[in-house]
Amino acid sequence: MCVAPPKSLAQPTARRRSTIVEDQLRKHKKSFQSFAAFVGLLLLLRSKRRESFEKLTNPLNLSREYYWCGWALKCLGLQLLDHIVLVLLDRAYNNKMMMYRINTGNRGLVKLEWIDYLFLCINSVVEWQFTCHVIDIVLSSPNFAWRLNDLGMLNTLPALYLIFAIDDAFYAPLHLLMHRPWFYPYVHKHHHRQQLPERGYADAGNEHPIEQVLGLSCLYITLVIVGHTTSVHALTIFVHFILYAILALLNHTAYDVQFRFWGFEYTTRAHETHHRYPTKNLAQYFMFWDKLYGTYKEY
Repeated sequence: MCVAPPKSLAQPTARRRSTIVEDQLRKHKKSFQSFAAFVGLLLLLRSKRRESFEKLTNPLNLSREYYWCGWALKCLGLQLLDHIVLVLLDRAYNNKMMMYRINTGNRGLVKLEWIDYLFLCINSVVEWQFTCHVIDIVLSSPNFAWRLNDLGMLNTLPALYLIFAIDDAFYAPLHLLMHRPWFYPYVHKHHHRQQLPERGYADAGNEHPIEQVLGLSCLYITLVIVGHTTSVHALTIFVHFILYAILALLNHTAYDVQFRFWGFEYTTRAHETHHRYPTKNLAQYFMFWDKLYGTYKEY
């Protein structure tokens, strides 16, 4: 004899599913409001100034096939780098996490939600568009070089150091701005839902698209400044991209990675401390800027 399951155990009805969706939208309401405004501005630009929109989103004027193939290759390369870094960390640290996690047993965002995957996907496109803009300026500006015989003393290691230092000088005050009450709940709060990062790129890149654009804008302005100062070789930018990605991944893992030289003071402890104390340790790599601004906090 077949007995119908109690209503409480039955599959969610359309009404219940609708309620779940409404709850999720309510939960992320302010993030969606700012995201909708962001998309609306892009659509307005596309309708009013189509050429400017195309230049913004496809500066190299690539065909649709080349554009999305380039995006896919970028994503595959980044995922491969993420996998390699995480595997090496697991082996090097034998899964031993930082002491705060061991002592408290606390965990961060246990499971990514649909909004996280949405923003990660959108941000992967923003990263590719930024890469295209960098390629464009390297090919078109006299302050950048790409031929091997143009490698020099200034446009390599000194330029690389300046890119990291100046980018953080811009990013730290921007980061502080993103923690202001009138701005934080609409943009940066999404990233801070993860209080104890551990997933590498999945946590590092899990930020509001507006934050992604602002952060990469700091880096683009930095490249222009360093280009005018020392000139920059394409190989230097490539090395910076790799190191930038690796350090961002490390910042969002559970392992105590530390090194320092010439004022470059890197420690994953500093960024974990920032996720626990949001107005501290605002720079990404150069803790010099936090010590200068008075926002540095020891682990």
